[in-house]
Amino acid sequence: MISGDRVRQARELRKLTQHELAEHVDTGQSTIALVESGQFIPNNNLITRLALKLGFPPSFFRQKPSHEFPLGSLLYRAHASIRSIDRSLAHRYAQLAFELSERMGNKLQLGPLRLPHVSENPKLAAQLARSSMGLSPDTPIAHVIRACEKAGVLVVILPVVIEKLDAFSLWAGKKLARPVIVLSGGRPGDRTRLSIAHELGHLVMHETLVQSLRDAERQAYEFAAEFLLPADSIRQELVPPITLASLVPLKKRWGVSLQALAMRAREIEVISDRQCRYLFEQMSQKGWRKREPKSLDVQVEKPRGLRQMAELVYGDPPDFSKMASDFDLTPEFLASLFEPYDSRPGEKRTQDSVSSRQRRVVGFGTDAMARQS
Repeated sequence: MISGDRVRQARELRKLTQHELAEHVDTGQSTIALVESGQFIPNNNLITRLALKLGFPPSFFRQKPSHEFPLGSLLYRAHASIRSIDRSLAHRYAQLAFELSERMGNKLQLGPLRLPHVSENPKLAAQLARSSMGLSPDTPIAHVIRACEKAGVLVVILPVVIEKLDAFSLWAGKKLARPVIVLSGGRPGDRTRLSIAHELGHLVMHETLVQSLRDAERQAYEFAAEFLLPADSIRQELVPPITLASLVPLKKRWGVSLQALAMRAREIEVISDRQCRYLFEQMSQKGWRKREPKSLDVQVEKPRGLRQMAELVYGDPPDFSKMASDFDLTPEFLASLFEPYDSRPGEKRTQDSVSSRQRRVVGFGTDAMARQS
């Protein structure tokens, strides 16, 4: 017996249509559609052909459907110019990473979730989020991804770069109780930090995703602005006259783009709309709207939590062969899935220390520890 959804999951991970897969395995598109809908049980020969083409062991297709993993804020991206095949690819990679975290989490004692739920007032929501996450109310956040992970958010980074999709977020798992933020790689550091803060705003304010697209995105932006650049603090540092040169040290200090600083200065009425437009005109003339100077680059943050879970359960570096056997995947697929994560080179641990009870899982609270197998 196989799971039709597993076949579809594998197909979408390979960016194939039903018609394309059918041609590769010498069958009809209608047969693939029936298999994926659970209305047709393929014979062993077809399962083998599917496995060879899709690059997954036949046992992968026999697993039960994955944990509940809705589209979340990807619903807000449905109206953007993201190809459907790319949305599916991002969703399926994130779904599989989430499943790995859930199953490895069964062998670990994870810390508590520390996120507030505030449905209105983005500024208040951002202030409460900082407080709940144990962050200072008025200073720059050194590592936004790490702060989210320590608060119990699973941060997933995709092993592929998807154009026009920086990030999305959702509540997943049993009773939709687990917050997840998913990042597409290949973005500048300041843009990644803003994307993380934006999606954190969706998690804090839009658990049920009932707002209109325009309202939800506006609120998430307002949350991100206050979360990264608290108005009362940044107002004291935005000392007129505001010029591109005066914004440079603030970019380095707060870890956001010059454009975000100019917008924030206008929002808190340090500069006028006209002054803001002039700053943007200057950035356009210099070609900084698409890419700010490399000399001002903010360090690109990487998530750590999922990789650390794998290290605790499967050793450091993880034994992907053993992991592949447990999850009915291939070592090569797992190695590529974990490659973008922070592996903390130089912080190697012995197998004895990995199996001890005193290992922190930075991605899931400060008190998380490994259980004895």
